[in-house]
Parts: sequence; structure tokens; C-alpha cells
Amino acid sequence: MKFVQRRAGRYEFRFPLPDDLAGKTAPPPWPDALAVLVNVRIGRFKTELIRSLKTNDGPTADRRVLAHIAEAQRLVEQARCFLRDGPVASISADQIAALARDHEIHLLGQDEAIRAKGLGLNMARDEEAPHDGLGMTLDDVRAYRLLVDELDRYTRQQAAQMRPGPSTSSFVNRAVEARGIVLAPDDPAWRQLELAFVKAQRDALAGIRARLDGEDVATPQRPAEQTGLALTAALRLWAEAGGAGARKPQPSSIAEAEGAVRRFVELHGDMPISAITKAHARAFRDSLVQLPKALPALLGRLPLPELLKQDLGKYPRRNAQTINKTLALLSGVLARAERDGHFEALSAWTNPFHVGFDVAPAEREPYEPFSTGELQRLFASPVFARGERPAGGRGEAAYWFPLIALFCGARRTEIAQLKIGDVRQGDGGIWYFDITNEGADQNLKTASSARSVPIHRELLRLGMVDMVTDRTKRHPSTAPLWPAFAPPIDAKTKAWTKWFGRYLGEHVVDHSAKTFHSFRHTFKRACREAGLSEEVHNALTGHAGGGVGRRYGRERRADGTLDCGISLARLHAEIDKIAYKDLKISRCNHVGLSKNMTQPFSYLKAPSKNLL
Repeated sequence: MKFVQRRAGRYEFRFPLPDDLAGKTAPPPWPDALAVLVNVRIGRFKTELIRSLKTNDGPTADRRVLAHIAEAQRLVEQARCFLRDGPVASISADQIAALARDHEIHLLGQDEAIRAKGLGLNMARDEEAPHDGLGMTLDDVRAYRLLVDELDRYTRQQAAQMRPGPSTSSFVNRAVEARGIVLAPDDPAWRQLELAFVKAQRDALAGIRARLDGEDVATPQRPAEQTGLALTAALRLWAEAGGAGARKPQPSSIAEAEGAVRRFVELHGDMPISAITKAHARAFRDSLVQLPKALPALLGRLPLPELLKQDLGKYPRRNAQTINKTLALLSGVLARAERDGHFEALSAWTNPFHVGFDVAPAEREPYEPFSTGELQRLFASPVFARGERPAGGRGEAAYWFPLIALFCGARRTEIAQLKIGDVRQGDGGIWYFDITNEGADQNLKTASSARSVPIHRELLRLGMVDMVTDRTKRHPSTAPLWPAFAPPIDAKTKAWTKWFGRYLGEHVVDHSAKTFHSFRHTFKRACREAGLSEEVHNALTGHAGGGVGRRYGRERRADGTLDCGISLARLHAEIDKIAYKDLKISRCNHVGLSKNMTQPFSYLKAPSKNLL
């Protein structure tokens, strides 16, 4: 593939920059985003980009390079725009005008306070009484006029030259910091602000000189300070989401949103949501770009500004999709506040967190189903063929999680949160998983995820019911089905998934598109191959396809819950049509069952009733 080359046994991405950029002068200051294109030592654009693809497998390199190509082309276009148009300002003209106006009001207010109290200068010293603080003495007026005249001359000189001086820059820095506005050092808004402050200062000094001539010049009223709902308060309202019966965010989403808000507050403070601008959101986004996927505990506890000062280069960086998800959560918090009317005072409010990255097409749908060969390698690996139970696999979860996902299409969290009582036997002796959110620490991704999934005959052969029966003898029905996944399970599930990713890479396939979620894709493909209708396999996987009609015809079960509109007997007959050709799986060594008992799945018949 183009832009892929092999060197020293590994593949790398090599992208020559186009002729209109390669070796050309890069006028400073260039945006931080373009730093990877610039040779800082000589101040010119590089002639090419080279990145390791971290693999020695050609097909894997061809897949991985797609994201690098898209990113390089995006940077090239950004560099061309930078050379053509110069840097883009990050705050609006209205915001610049408001800051300058506030500076003028500040200067006039300070003057009013000085003249009201006076300085108490007395050059003749012919009076012993101290100054009474009621206005200015004649010496005060003379000295003050000299100072104002000099400041006026200096300010008008800056305006004539269009070169703001250090004092003006200092005023701008303080104003920007006080408003919580974050600007990159190379942002053109700095110059626009400084020029606006020069004009505001000239207008204020004109008013002060008029006052010294006895004219009445009023200090304009300062606009009311922006107040309102703080971001942390908005987060609480979003998480609570009303009273009983209201649709609420999932606990995992709330936890992620709390982490995002904590990081935002560390960077900008707990701002009123009406004061948050896209400049704040962009600065937060760009800070997240610098953070790795995971950090040691000691580093992870550092506030964001301190964390960014650390050497994080040795950790793998988080991808654009993860950053976009964080921004989407914060966007959702503000969208809820908007529905509640917290932005009505703003004439044209837009959600500032709509600043996500464009994700490369190759990264938008990263998961792929497992091939037959990959499944054969998985079930010939030590956990399934030799009964090994690595510590990271958390006991029998290492064996059963992949099998349940493969033959039922369930999500990892749905499997991990099962209780003993969630494995049930219904009418006609049909065993099924009751996937629900009614137990402690049980959550579902969507409302349609609540469902009853018949246990596939292959899982019955492998000893699923025997394992559950053994657990039932020793524990109540409300106990976790998997001993290592007692509530809270979120962190345990994530840790288990990381272990499985490593196990998969060691024994089966090392590719970002092949993860535990690939079982769900494999199951959906097997449903189609077996001729199951979309309505049926959506009911099995908990997908919400089919429109509003999907919810018609649902019957209420004995426990008061509604089924999916398709009988359990029909689902049972349909799920047993699913087969994986030439796949052999060893039966779990549990409750005296032989772990060496194998049988080609393609020749299986329906299980006997005596087995149950």
C-alpha cells in the first residue's frame, strides 16, 4: 500500500509532504497542532512524516496506515490554510469589544475614585492640617493632569503606530485571566484585543481630561457579572434527571461525566455554564489529546494542569473517539441545562462542546467478527483446551464469557452482571438468560437491552446449567453468577476485558478490530447466515431496530415484566439454528464433568430432556 514501507523487520508510515509545503518557511508562531510538521530547529516544514506502525505483519500495517493517512492529509490542509490566511482567532469580535469596553469602564471608575478622595499634595506646605479626603487639592489637579497628559500622549502614539506597548499587554493578560478565557500563545485574538484596549484606553483618557476641565463625564454602568448555574450543579441536575419514572443516564455514563467535569474544573474552575465558550472547550479538548489512555495511580491523581507538565511521552495516547465521547458527555450536560432555560438570557447560544474531532473512516467502525480460523485458535488455547484459569481471567469467567457472547450475542457487562437467579427455566423446560437491570449494580445500555435470551444448545452441552445448579446449591438467587464479579462490577469488568485483550493477542489475533465486542459482531453474522429474520436477531441481541411497531404485541409475563413481542419458544427454536462450522469446544471441567470431552459442533443434535 502507498505510504507503507518495511524497515528493520517492522512496517512504518512514510508520507512525503507536498511541494507547496516541503521545506518551506513556517512563519512563527505556528499552531501547536502543526508542530509535528515543523522542523523547529530551522523553522521550516519537514519534507516527510515517518511513524512506526508497530507491526511486522503486512495486512495489519495496511489497515493501521489508513488512520495515519487521514491525519496527515488533515494536517496538510490545516498548514495550507495557515500559510494562506494566517492563524484563526478563537473568540468573537463581540467578546473582544466587551473586554475592551470593560477596560474603559475600569479606567473611568478608577479616575472617579481618585478625584473623589484626592491625593493630598501640598507643595507650599503652608497648612499644618492633614488633607480631609474630600476632593483634590490644586496641586493634586496639576500633578494628575501631567500624568494623564503623558498617558494620553503615550496611548495615542500606540494607536498611531498600531503597536500596543507592554502596559497594554499587561491589561489584556489580566482581563483574559479574570474571565477564564484560554488563548493559545499564537492566537491572533491577542493582537486584536491589544488594539481594542488601546482604543478603549484612549477614549477613557479623553473622558478623564474632560473631567479635569470641569466637564461632567459619567462612568458607564458595568454590565452585570455573569452568574448562574455552575457546571458541577448542571452535572447534578443531568445525573438526577427528574423524579421516579424519568429517563436517567446510566451509572457508568454518570461516572464518566463526573470524571470529565472534574478535569474541566481542574483546568478552568467551576465556571457558570453560561460563561463557557468554545475557547474553553477547545483548550480542554487539546489537553485531553495530551493525556494517555491510562496512567499510574500516582499520576492519575494529579490535577490536570500539573499532569500536563509531566513527561507522558512513554504512555500510549488516547484516540479521537475517546475524546469525542468525553466532549459528548459534557455537551449532554449543557443540553439538559438548555432545556431547563438556563441560557435564555443569551441571544444566540450554541453548545460550546461541539468541538469534537473528525474521526478517520477506518476508525469509525473498528470491530470485526472473528473468522473461523480465529475461533478455532481461541478454543484450542489453554483456557478452553487445558482448563487453565489465569488470575486475570477471574476464574470460570475466562471460560464462559466468550462462549456466552458467541452463542447469545450478549455484551460483556450484561454477562458480568448476571445473578444466579437470572438463569431461569421457563415454559416447556426452556433455559434462558434474563438480562435485566433490576438487581444491585445491574445496568443496561438501552431500554431495548432488557430481554430474555434462550440458552443455546451448545452452552447446555458444555455444562452451563450444571454450573448454575452447583452455584444455586450454595448461594441465594440474588448472588452473582460469577463469584469474582460481586458489585460494584464496572472496574472489574474493564480489568477483565483488558486481560482478555492480552490473551486474545497472545493466542489468537493481535488487531484493534478484534476484541471481546467482536463476539457480538460474530453472533449477528451467524444469525444472518442461519436465516434468522432481523426482527428475531434484534430481539436476541437487544437492538432497537424495527421502529415503533417493534413494541407492539408484547405480552406481560408472570413476574410482571413485558417480553420482546416474540415468544420464548420461537426464540429458542431460532437461536438453535445458529452454527459455527468445524468448531470444537472442550466441555468445562466443572462438577465432575470431563474437560477433555469434545464433540464437533456441526454434528450436534438437540439436547435430551434428561440432560436438564
